[in-house]
Amino acid sequence: MFRGVLFAVLSVLASQAIAQDSPPATMVPVQLLPAKTPLILAFTDEVSSKTALKNGEIRFIVAEDLHISDVLVVPKDTPAIGEVVHVQKSGFGGRGGELILAARYISFGDQRIALRSLKPLAGPYAGKNNSDAALAVSMIPYAGLVSLFITGGEIVIPAGTRASVLVAVDTPLPVLSETK
Repeated sequence: MFRGVLFAVLSVLASQAIAQDSPPATMVPVQLLPAKTPLILAFTDEVSSKTALKNGEIRFIVAEDLHISDVLVVPKDTPAIGEVVHVQKSGFGGRGGELILAARYISFGDQRIALRSLKPLAGPYAGKNNSDAALAVSMIPYAGLVSLFITGGEIVIPAGTRASVLVAVDTPLPVLSETK
């Protein structure tokens, strides 16, 4: 019994001595990336209503360094991920293609920075709607069946196209550098 108590006391004393000899934990400076902070992303691959799949992954990169108060918080070329929310190919009767995309997050080390409000900065990115032409052709005698074979255009967003996004929630990030 005495040996057990003695061993417990010596263990506690030894652990306190080790704790005093160990170096203090290093503090990593942290910068808060506020919600609604705007960022610019660039599509890394072409996205088309003809080839995209619903719930398919879209890849982006951060197009410009993001600084907050002269502190680099997200460097250029950091990867980001998005998703195809809705897709429909162009169709008969002049219907144009449809494509709805969402930016989901930036992969930043072990962290994910949640994103929202994806808006391509160049365009227009809309499938051409030829339904008026199909309707007009359908009214011509003996040509009505031909109107079914008039198709609309596809939506195509080329690789490299820039898009604006917003940070979805306040996110603490490690400071990368102090000046621009």
